[in-house]
Amino acid sequence: MNETQHLQLRLLRDSYSAQTTLGKLFVDGIFFGYTLEDTVRAYGIKVEGHTAIPAYIYKVKVDYSNRFKREMCLIYNQDDGSINAMGVEFTGIRFHGGNRHTDTSGCILIAKNRISDTVIQGSLEKQLTLLVDQAIGSGKKVVLEIINS
Repeated sequence: MNETQHLQLRLLRDSYSAQTTLGKLFVDGIFFGYTLEDTVRAYGIKVEGHTAIPAYIYKVKVDYSNRFKREMCLIYNQDDGSINAMGVEFTGIRFHGGNRHTDTSGCILIAKNRISDTVIQGSLEKQLTLLVDQAIGSGKKVVLEIINS
């Protein structure tokens, strides 16, 4: 991928439990923060609001969230802003702040600190949104690659 035309986000998932998936987010190869998601499920399985999006390559844009009432990063691979991957569909998947899997609703939480195997702390949502918005404003495409390790 040509790095002058893309901002590369890479999420490396590294810890799994019955309800929580933890990982690390890198921006153009540099560690950015810790992530927390709902559990990763088998191919084609989705429990509404309690399932991490599949490991895949997605697009990221910044747009207004009606739910959160602010501009936020939206993760998608369909023209309508939704996700269709590995036999499941998701809508409204965003990066945002939060501490536990009960805060996710299928989204990716992003924070400064990993407190335990089930808690992160110190939202990096605003910083990530600004970074993505600036990249798009300078003509770059933003790509998120999620890897299950």
